[in-house]
Amino acid sequence: MGFTSTLRYGLLGLALTAIAAPASAFGIGLQPTTVEISVQPGDRQRQVINLGNVHQEDTISLTLGLADWALDEAGQIQLTPPGDSDTSAANWVRFSPAFVTLRPGETEQIIVDMAAPIRVEREGDYRFALIASTLLPEERAGQSGVWKKYQIASLFYLTMGDAESHPEISEAVLTMSPDGEQSVTFDLANTGNAHARLRGQIEISGDAGETITEPISNLVVLDDATRTYSLPITQDLPTNPEVRVTLENIFAPQSATGAVMLTPFTSDLAFEESAISGTAASNEDTALE
Repeated sequence: MGFTSTLRYGLLGLALTAIAAPASAFGIGLQPTTVEISVQPGDRQRQVINLGNVHQEDTISLTLGLADWALDEAGQIQLTPPGDSDTSAANWVRFSPAFVTLRPGETEQIIVDMAAPIRVEREGDYRFALIASTLLPEERAGQSGVWKKYQIASLFYLTMGDAESHPEISEAVLTMSPDGEQSVTFDLANTGNAHARLRGQIEISGDAGETITEPISNLVVLDDATRTYSLPITQDLPTNPEVRVTLENIFAPQSATGAVMLTPFTSDLAFEESAISGTAASNEDTALE
């Protein structure tokens, strides 16, 4: 059986700390930024990644490389050296070229060849990231000779063999961040061996019958992992608020359709002091869809 893949296109900029920054900050666009592939032992696949220079005047040189990646509990992308993690697929991958120079408006195709091993220790998700890096001068008042490293990445999920994703919400609370932002914060867990990708909506209702509705899209919970997701609420909350969350898992390899509706989650909203700031729009939630 060969690979089957689903590609999602967008732009993702990764700074050295693996925190998202707009690609336009250093003028490089990359497509696709997320690749999801179902694979069996011994399968081979070739994927083309398009790397483009959106600058009007500047030529940019980039070095290509691989990394392992994961999401922390706030949904922020964490990069580690290739082969460091148990979920790493970096050793399955070859790519070319390893170095590109792009003139203004120019695009280069990066060829990524993947060869899954015939035998694996486990089934489920494996991951790697293709990273393009460059050094660019940083403009600071009164300073010269300061350079900063920028990275842009395409994130790969390779789902091996019999895999399932089983996400669920365990708790929802009302929080206030240090900067005064009011949010509904969810704790989620995925007990499956494949990642879940969630979309849906929340409804907050109160005693007078008024309802606040907010969408949730592209919320990823990695395999055998937990995470926290905060959704800012900009409207006035109703009296005695209750929350109802309706979500669909659109990456459910155990389903013939590839999607599964979750049992709706309902709960009274109690206030909890929050130390979380800015987690509502994490890298994987917003940029990679």
